[in-house]
Amino acid sequence: MESNRGSEWRRWELHLHTPGTKKADQYTGKTTDEKWDNFYTSIANYIRDGSDPLHSICAIAITDYLSIDNYLKVCEDKRLPNSVKFVFPNVELRMTPIASNSPINIHCLFDPSIVGELESRFFAHLKFHYKGNPYSATKSELIRFGRDFNGDPSLNEKEALLIGTNQFIISIDTLLDVFSRDSQLKEKTIIVVSNNSADGASMLRAHSDYFVGDISQLEATRRTIYQLSDMVFSSNPKDIAYFLGEGPDDTNIVKEKCGSLMPCIHGCDAHSNEKVFAPADDRFCWIKADPTFEGLKQVLYEPKERVRISSSVPDEKPEYYVIDRVEIAGNDKFSPEPIYFSDKLTCIIGGKSTGKSLLLHNMAMAIDEKQVEKKQETATTNVRQIPELKVYWRDGVCSDDRGKGRKIVYIPQTYLNRLSDEEQETTEIDTIIQDIVLQDEKCSEAYHLMGEQISEQKQKIAKSIVDFLKIVADRTELYERCKEIGDREAIETELAKLNAQLEQLSKEYDVTEAEIAEYQSAVEKAKVSRETFSAATKEIGLIQEIQSVLEVKLSPNGIFSIFNESISNAIDEVRKIADEAWASKREKILQDARKQCGDIESAISKYEETVSALKPKMDGNERVSKLSAAIVNERERLAKLSEYKARLNTVQEQYKQKLNELSQSFSAFSQIYHAYVDSINSSSVSSTGELEFSVRKVFRAEQFSRKISEILNNKSINRFSVFNLHDITEDALSTEHIVAFIEAILNNSKESLQLKSGYTVESALREILSDWYNIDYVVRMDNDDIQDMSPGKKALVLLRLLISLAESRCPILIDQPEDDLDNRSIFDELIRFIKEKKVDRQIITVTHNANIVLGGDAELVIVANQDGKNAPNKQHRFEYRGGSIENNSPVYDNGEIVPGILNCKGIQEHICEILEGGEQAFALRQHKYRFIKS
Repeated sequence: MESNRGSEWRRWELHLHTPGTKKADQYTGKTTDEKWDNFYTSIANYIRDGSDPLHSICAIAITDYLSIDNYLKVCEDKRLPNSVKFVFPNVELRMTPIASNSPINIHCLFDPSIVGELESRFFAHLKFHYKGNPYSATKSELIRFGRDFNGDPSLNEKEALLIGTNQFIISIDTLLDVFSRDSQLKEKTIIVVSNNSADGASMLRAHSDYFVGDISQLEATRRTIYQLSDMVFSSNPKDIAYFLGEGPDDTNIVKEKCGSLMPCIHGCDAHSNEKVFAPADDRFCWIKADPTFEGLKQVLYEPKERVRISSSVPDEKPEYYVIDRVEIAGNDKFSPEPIYFSDKLTCIIGGKSTGKSLLLHNMAMAIDEKQVEKKQETATTNVRQIPELKVYWRDGVCSDDRGKGRKIVYIPQTYLNRLSDEEQETTEIDTIIQDIVLQDEKCSEAYHLMGEQISEQKQKIAKSIVDFLKIVADRTELYERCKEIGDREAIETELAKLNAQLEQLSKEYDVTEAEIAEYQSAVEKAKVSRETFSAATKEIGLIQEIQSVLEVKLSPNGIFSIFNESISNAIDEVRKIADEAWASKREKILQDARKQCGDIESAISKYEETVSALKPKMDGNERVSKLSAAIVNERERLAKLSEYKARLNTVQEQYKQKLNELSQSFSAFSQIYHAYVDSINSSSVSSTGELEFSVRKVFRAEQFSRKISEILNNKSINRFSVFNLHDITEDALSTEHIVAFIEAILNNSKESLQLKSGYTVESALREILSDWYNIDYVVRMDNDDIQDMSPGKKALVLLRLLISLAESRCPILIDQPEDDLDNRSIFDELIRFIKEKKVDRQIITVTHNANIVLGGDAELVIVANQDGKNAPNKQHRFEYRGGSIENNSPVYDNGEIVPGILNCKGIQEHICEILEGGEQAFALRQHKYRFIKS
């Protein structure tokens, strides 16, 4: 099996013409066959056995003007050396000039998977008009155009094709139209704008010169061309710097002008034997990617790191600083196949207990056992040993050769956190004692159970805080609404007064009290009915707009290749059935709704008849009418107030319940630790010989008080009298006291607590209602306790120091660094640090974080798996598969997918399935260098 070290620097030839090219064919040979023989000989003589990286070409873009015929011939001939892994078409087009009399060369690099469709989807849609007649770029149309242009209908096809091809010049609008109408075609195409000199390599004028200086009348056209393009054919250092945002224009201006930062690529543009793979001044094009079209696309996502134009292999490291592979022979739980590593960044991923840390730990043990053992004392992680594992360096040295020891920096899981947590009081002695205690299976189970319960409790409190503050906000809103309406007693008094006045008036005028009451009732009910009718009418409109109630969560495009059509058809069929069922149900709902609306309209008419009948009497006396309206208004206010008061009572009960729940959840931390302490202290490991082991729960009172001082205003702390916030004890943190404390932060009590600037109620509660306990492992001998040590530095600073203090360029092995850092530190600091360091140092890391893998642009991803019912391996309990992040293909053997979960899908799919946020990280990586309109 071929070694897989992921994305490696390889030579790509992206601009190679062949014999029979439509323009300037200078290949030697008396006949066409002889020309092709000489062409293949030139290639073979240059590449030789493929062992020399300077002469080994891994990918070739067969180039021709408006044609892929020569590409198809190369594929059919199958005469390229085995070291050439990827061949794809480069269709060269000429576009209407914007700065000189020479047309602009545009190159379309196509994914070979759509070659059979290019005639109908691409060439047939390219248009050129001559003497009022339209022509496409298909072969037959180019022949017709050549004959029409030459005025000779009998001109032979070969000459006519050359003439037609030479005269066929497209506009930018034509190319824009082709790809705007077929976005999927654009996904399979990389557009490259070429230097406008004769051979694309003379560097007579840099692309960047067109963007710097005064704006010309053709600036919009020029920008349109570059915004359509994905890459630039140029080896000019000025161009390379400019399109990466490192030239006269900064990154944002380049992205605004060109649509994105763009990589510069280069090719030999050979039209003759002597120029095959021989660009001027040995300006070779190196691309760090798999030799696939998806690999080539990685250059678009990392335009600076993934491509280099150089006469030598980029970023080479001394072989004695590079771990080449791991072999595990003689252990039937592991595959004997070598596990290879990139010399830059290798990320090991996988689900829980799949052997990720197991592999990294044993690699470190094989290289530097003393370092590992020392750091394991602090990291407190227990990993089984694999004595059969051997590490091989790139220069051939094996780890079992103790006379040739090599240096590494190994950072085990949680190591940084243990050293950097200022509030952590666990010592190395505690770790040793814990290791002894946890050797007992029951104690180990109790320890892990405690960890799971603490994690669950933190999540529960975080949710309770959000729920509680929502209730607080609802309660405040209802209070304000009640205040706006007024006092119930005042409203009832006013209502009694108005009724008395109306009663008196009814005696004076020709209107009875019953008529007034009937009139008011009809007015009120008509108003309510109209509101109900209006709301129902709107809802009917919304129901009519709902054409489908089925939301498809799975989009097979881009996920499935083999079963894409069957899955899409199944989804369409299910959707059709669901839509038909919904249409029938919707019609029944609408019928019922329209009937209800009709009933409401009838009721409104009835009320309006009553109002109309009595209105003349009411209007006959202005005072009666006004009093009636005022009474209706007061009754509505009273009804609203009753509604709000009822809701407020409900919310108040919810408030009390949630407040007590929050307080009890905080107290639950103590109970969890207490259960673990009881379990350990009652076990058989509590005493061994002269040593007595015990475990105690420690409340970190000093750290808790310090946190209070950081968050709360000191004057308000002094006013708080429920318990002493300057000297907090665990006993003071009763459920009742926590309730009072929370209400004081909410400013709902006389003992109000004020937050310092920068804190919200939510952030304050999150930090305060946290886990303020430690487990203190105590060893006693002759009644004397052994105390713990002081804390270390912050995690990220420690990471930098641990790596930087190692003066050599030795490899760095890190186990889940994200566990020690917050998300902002990972994204802003760790990823940037990794990308900088991997150029000089080999980095091998275990991670669950998609941003480390994709943001760090890992050259190699190793997926680990432990055999299980839902994730079977091919043969062994633990298996590993390596590949690049651009790898999107299963593993095949003789045309069949190799058995096992690791082999049935590409590395990209593994990343998306295993790592949380994998798909979002891929999307972020693809668009981070593109211009986003505000």
